[in-house]
Amino acid sequence: MKNFARLVLAALVLPALGIAPDLDASSASGAAVFARMKTVNANLKSYEAAVHVDIAMHSFPFISPKLDGQAYFKKPDRNAVVFDTVPALANAFRKVYPQIPPPEQWDRLFVVTVASDDGTVTALKLVPRKHGRISFIDVKADDKTATVTSLVWNYEEGGSIALDQEYSLVNGAYVVTAQTGKVELPSYKADVASKFSGYKLNVPIDDKVFEAQ
Repeated sequence: MKNFARLVLAALVLPALGIAPDLDASSASGAAVFARMKTVNANLKSYEAAVHVDIAMHSFPFISPKLDGQAYFKKPDRNAVVFDTVPALANAFRKVYPQIPPPEQWDRLFVVTVASDDGTVTALKLVPRKHGRISFIDVKADDKTATVTSLVWNYEEGGSIALDQEYSLVNGAYVVTAQTGKVELPSYKADVASKFSGYKLNVPIDDKVFEAQ
C-alpha cells in the first residue's frame, strides 16, 4: 500500500486476522502483506485532488454524463467528492458508489481473512461485522507496494460493484490516479471511469466538506 521477515510479522498479526497458527505459507505471507497495507501512507493525514468521472449508464435513463469536481480525504476515514455541479445524477452516483475505508480501519469494520497469496497478489475477504447491504468484499493487493488494486462489493440483495485502481507515487505517498468500475446492481447498472490529478497532500480541510456526503 520492503522486504522483511514476513513470517515473523505474520505471527504478530494472526490474532487480528483470526488465522490459526498452522497457516500454510500462502496465508502467512498474505497476512504479512495485510499488516503492511495498514502502514502505507502513514504520514498522509489529508489530501485534495481534482477528479473527472465518466459514467456510462446501462439502466434507465441510459445516459453518459461527465462530472468534474474535487476529492477529499482526511484521517482516519473521512472521504468526500464535491462535484462542480450537483445534478440529481451526481447525488445518485455518490449514494450508490461505495466508500473505501483505509486498511488500518478494516479490523474494526470487518472480519478479514486471507484467501490466497501467489507471491505477487494477495487476495483478502472482508465480511462486515455489522449486518447491512454488503455481504462481503473481495480485495486484491499488490504484494510489492501493499496497495489495494481491486475491490468487489457483493450485496445481500444480489449484484456487485467492482473497482480497479491505479497508483502514482507523489511526494512519498501512494495516491490513486485512475479507477475503473462496473456497477451491477438490480436497479442501477453502469460503467464508471475516474481520473485524479493535482494532488495537494497534508493540507487543512474543513470538516464541513464531509457533512453533506
